[in-house]
Amino acid sequence: MNDNRESIRNEIKHIRNLQSTNDIYKNSIIMTDKLFSNQIFQNSNSIGFYYSLKKEVSTSNMIQKSLDLGKKVSLPKIDSESKTMNFHIINGIDNLQKNHFDIYEPINGEISNNIDVMIVPGIAFDQLGNRLGFGSGYYDKFLKSQTSIYKIALAFDFQLIDNIDVQEHDVPMDLIITENRLITIK
Repeated sequence: MNDNRESIRNEIKHIRNLQSTNDIYKNSIIMTDKLFSNQIFQNSNSIGFYYSLKKEVSTSNMIQKSLDLGKKVSLPKIDSESKTMNFHIINGIDNLQKNHFDIYEPINGEISNNIDVMIVPGIAFDQLGNRLGFGSGYYDKFLKSQTSIYKIALAFDFQLIDNIDVQEHDVPMDLIITENRLITIK
């Protein structure tokens, strides 16, 4: 089962790396529009985002737009010793630094204990909302402890696969947004 998960990760990462900057930009705008027109997102006060890597759905404009709307925005900060992460409230994207995974995270900021909607990264997703992450388990651990958060995955269409072998620690999404689809799980 783990070999299958790793081969899916490698295949999707390969396809993701072949995308042009223009396609990423264009499809990210489409997903931004879908996200901001979603009623649950609109009604939420506190949003947990991830700061995207180069070939992921771009979240920087989403983060700024959410801040401009007066939403409380939080980004993850990883504690590599305890292998956990917390979300810290940010006022802008200028107070971030890269961690040892080369991911931007808050330098400081109050820990958010009340997130309504979480925008969750991943490598692959299936129609049932199952998510294949990067393999470290940070998001699954965090989401297991925060059961009331509404979980939204942003993914390119090629990241949707038929089936993900679910493991005990995996936490499914509530909604998946792609450039061409909107898949409501619950």
